[in-house]
Amino acid sequence: MKPLLKFTEKIIEKKISRFGSIQTHIFLNWHFIAEQYAQVTKPESIKFYKQKKNEGLMVLKVQSAYGPEVQMAIPFLLNQINSRFGYKAISTIKIKQTDIGFLNKERTSDKDMNKEIDEVLISDQLEDEELKIAMRKLELSRKNLFQ
Repeated sequence: MKPLLKFTEKIIEKKISRFGSIQTHIFLNWHFIAEQYAQVTKPESIKFYKQKKNEGLMVLKVQSAYGPEVQMAIPFLLNQINSRFGYKAISTIKIKQTDIGFLNKERTSDKDMNKEIDEVLISDQLEDEELKIAMRKLELSRKNLFQ
């Protein structure tokens, strides 16, 4: 018995293979390429100029408010993409801030945040109670973002 992924992967590859192998590979493997940024980004398009298959332009949709963070991660993303191909397949990434709808928009209260702690946090080592609470909120928000 074959997993469903094997069938759907072939169907998807056939449908988007008209874009070319580079685009197909990037779109299908974005969650592996972008790693922690995959949750707040989504590739929109890839363009190559003058029938080249290198030095392309990639337009990347980014969840609103994460633009500056992703902007700083562009060298990382370029390295991740180009290391998969062994040459400079993509040379430029442009960011388009929009609501991509991947994030869980449900907010938790401060009391609920304290209940969600299931591992040791840096805030547990702080003595100042006010600083400890602020640091805990920050740690939990970062933890929820990149899970």
